[in-house]
Amino acid sequence: MKAMHIMVGGPAELVPPLDPYLTDADWIGIDGGAKRLLELGIPMKKALGDFDSLSSEELEVLKQQVADVTEFPAEKDLTDTEIGLIAAMEELPDVIRIFGATGGRMDHLLANLMMLTKPEFEQAVPLVEIIDCYNWMKMYVPGRYEIQKLKGMRYAAFITMGNVSGLTLSGFKYPLDDASFPFAKALSSNEFTRDSGSFSFDSGLILMIQSKD
Repeated sequence: MKAMHIMVGGPAELVPPLDPYLTDADWIGIDGGAKRLLELGIPMKKALGDFDSLSSEELEVLKQQVADVTEFPAEKDLTDTEIGLIAAMEELPDVIRIFGATGGRMDHLLANLMMLTKPEFEQAVPLVEIIDCYNWMKMYVPGRYEIQKLKGMRYAAFITMGNVSGLTLSGFKYPLDDASFPFAKALSSNEFTRDSGSFSFDSGLILMIQSKD
């Protein structure tokens, strides 16, 4: 399985231990996330962004250490994370994991979550996982899915990112059968009743979150 991992520049304390993600994956550093990867000694295939969070000296070190560094203007239509996602998609991966994309500025967090609702990123939806110390997040298009309970994660939430119809949950403490909900309904604090659960829905988008306190 080909994995592309993206490190964004969110708060370091929310980045999970990365050892499980270092094997058989290429990394892309986004702005301050590129500096973080350098500090952690994690090689990256590319570094992208406007690099407004780096000093000129730090940017020069980055260019010396990374073969492919692309600077973008601070005033642009795409966010740095979106630029990184496009670069990751160009590698035709099987999975894209994004780290450092939560916490800190709320506008950054919302932009990182909402980008997968944009039509231009529809092909990325099945591939992207957003991960921090407390949450594993993934967007889903209509279909049926079998989901494994992740080690250490207690809760399962289903957030409607559009008008959702036909939502069925099985293997969870609070099951559902063919339910419909409007955009922005938060079905939170559910729990797996076994090692895996399934869900399906007919229309809309759903953000599933596995989390812990």
